[in-house]
Amino acid sequence: MNKLALIAAAAMTAATFGAAGVLAQSATDDFSKTDANKDGIVSFDEAMGTYPTLTQILFDQADANTDGNLDETEFGTLLGLVAGLDDGATSSSEASSSAM
Repeated sequence: MNKLALIAAAAMTAATFGAAGVLAQSATDDFSKTDANKDGIVSFDEAMGTYPTLTQILFDQADANTDGNLDETEFGTLLGLVAGLDDGATSSSEASSSAM
């Protein structure tokens, strides 16, 4: 019985870390695609090319060092912020409706 539990735990751990690796690779690929001029940073204009509904406010939230550009780590933060753009619009509408 213990062997089965250990195998299951090992499989879950491998799946979890494997998924994290895939997500990290996807973020790196997205960064490379968005960095149109290949200078190692993403400007607001470059980000708009990938995320046309992006706002300056969201971009600035991701820009931790406030240099006006995103390095790869900051771009990862941006991905987290834009992931909820569609959901955020719905949630804002629902929040307004429930406030009435």
